[in-house]
Amino acid sequence: MIWFKLAFKNLIRRKTRSTLTVAGVAIAIAVLYSLFQFQQGYQSQLKGELGALGAQVMVVPKGCPYEAATIALHGGKWPRYMDESLLDKVKANPGVAQAAGVIMDAVFAPGNKNVILLGIDEDYMKLRPAWRINGHWFDGDSSVIMGSTAAQDTGVKTGDYWVVPEKNARLHVVGVLNRTNTQDDGFVFMPRKTLQKISGLEGKLVLILVKGRQVEKTDALVASLKASEVDMNVFPLSELLGTISSLMASTKVFVSAIILIAVILGGVGVLNTVLMAVFERTREIGMMKAMGGSRGDVFKLVWAETILTTVIGGLTGVVVALVSSRLVEALIRGMIPYAPKGSLIGFSLPTLAMCVVLSLVLGLVAGFYPAFRAASVKPVEAIKAE
Repeated sequence: MIWFKLAFKNLIRRKTRSTLTVAGVAIAIAVLYSLFQFQQGYQSQLKGELGALGAQVMVVPKGCPYEAATIALHGGKWPRYMDESLLDKVKANPGVAQAAGVIMDAVFAPGNKNVILLGIDEDYMKLRPAWRINGHWFDGDSSVIMGSTAAQDTGVKTGDYWVVPEKNARLHVVGVLNRTNTQDDGFVFMPRKTLQKISGLEGKLVLILVKGRQVEKTDALVASLKASEVDMNVFPLSELLGTISSLMASTKVFVSAIILIAVILGGVGVLNTVLMAVFERTREIGMMKAMGGSRGDVFKLVWAETILTTVIGGLTGVVVALVSSRLVEALIRGMIPYAPKGSLIGFSLPTLAMCVVLSLVLGLVAGFYPAFRAASVKPVEAIKAE
């Protein structure tokens, strides 16, 4: 421990250089922590969102299934619709246990807030067994159920009346969902026929959620549904998750390359800084050895300085990553076609431990040669040095 105390005092003596070295390591570790946690958080949140749908298969109009998944999970306007009669065909399939047709629309509330409207029926409720409503189910065409976040944003509660922005439709709030921690918290639910009417989309659907009778036969169900109708796009949610996970896995190569480059640059910076410090302190090291310090003592001191620098840099990098997590998330979300909601970069003890261990290894490797060089200094030559 004494070596680290001495090392810390030496680092304080060279504040500017020590700060720049720590900053270099911190940037490398911040990149590592942010990208690694984003990948972990992405897959975790995506699984949660897809699992919250309560279905194994999604039926949407012809088009890009990933765009359709974004609409299904986050809501919005969909440029293509399918005929409501397709719902009956889906329900008639012997492999279907439950099917719920959904119509969606998006309106702007005062303050330029986007409000997502979902038109549903009791079949949708069957896919949400965990729902708990503070109130009751629809009791008429003018009923509405608010998600917990939507109720908070609109400032309404059970029993109030709410006017749908842009639609001038006055609806009675018959219930507010208890928080589900899913995308449902931000939606406003009303009878399907009601939303179809006020949006001018009578007889139209945006998607159909399907729960099969046997999960292990999902592929057969998808094939059967595709064969029954050519005007709809059918895909299992597991395929969507698998495809996106594969895309994320393929990016790990590039992410790993970025991290490797950042760590190598950080290590080279540390090695260069410590080596320069050894050259500058040649006389000091010579005096230390002349006063009885051994090669091992000098080696330990210089190595301790390097390790302390990289570990402090690693911890600082984690702090930087957490503080800047929202900004980093926003930048990455803007570069990829789809990203689940929720925080994707958060505190993770295993990732923190990994970063600290990597910082320690970086210090051990980068500090070995400078420490060896310092330990090899000859006292007489060092004292004579200018």
